[in-house]
Amino acid sequence: MWRHSSSLTVANMFPDIGPRLLRHCLKEWPIELDSTVPTTDKYSEPTVSVVIGVRGTARLEQFKACIKALRSQIDVSYEVIVVEQSWHPAFASIVPKDVIYVHQKCTSQDMPYNRSWALNRGAREAKGRILLLHDADMLLPKAALSHIVGVIDRGLEAVRLPRLIFYLDAESSEEVQRGENFFGVLGLERIIANNRTPIAVTKECYFSIGGHDERFYGWGAEDDEFMERLRTRNIGEGARLPIVHLWHESAANDDARERNALLLDRLSSTPTRDRIASLRNGGTGAEVPSSIWSRS
Repeated sequence: MWRHSSSLTVANMFPDIGPRLLRHCLKEWPIELDSTVPTTDKYSEPTVSVVIGVRGTARLEQFKACIKALRSQIDVSYEVIVVEQSWHPAFASIVPKDVIYVHQKCTSQDMPYNRSWALNRGAREAKGRILLLHDADMLLPKAALSHIVGVIDRGLEAVRLPRLIFYLDAESSEEVQRGENFFGVLGLERIIANNRTPIAVTKECYFSIGGHDERFYGWGAEDDEFMERLRTRNIGEGARLPIVHLWHESAANDDARERNALLLDRLSSTPTRDRIASLRNGGTGAEVPSSIWSRS
């Protein structure tokens, strides 16, 4: 098992392998996009709480497809929680009524996205005993949530989900979003193997290790630090699921990447038990982040 994810070499060397592999995976793990909004609460006592953080509407079509894939889940009770982190709410009228919406107001208009704070807030709202920390540009197979429950109920506290992540190109992503199926999808940018996220974790375990560290702003490295603490618990690393990533324009993140890399190096030099103790006492997911954004 590789410690870090990497691009699947065979698909890079032989471009026709990627679409063939995707079609094979979709036969084993089909993905469906359900447009039907339930007229009543689908499940009142969820086992799984899917937590998604969002900022801005630039990836709205990807978000809508992600919700449709989640709405198609089978053989499991679940809820979907969307945490919009922004100065002004934009998703309040967008999030469908079968999804729980939380607006998390930024501490300033120039505050960068803090994914850790959003996930912690969503976890606080969750009713399920299992959390799925998900991204709004990814599509899960319809049996993903029931698979998660089955694996964790064998005695694990967390499980890494993706064996392969298929990154669609722009044309194929638009076709999936428009047609709500994968017929004729051939374009892949790359395939990533053994990625550390998305990840599922029991709610008890999540808060026992302190949740996500809210000192990370922008995006990147927060999951690496979280995984260091999570690996002190009983985690399943042998992922099986194929996941589809929808194409979108890359977000600027140069300043945060360097800042977060330095923060990760500094935090990693502190024993995990000390970090866990500190974060457990830090009030994760509160009305304001535990570390207020400052450019200095």
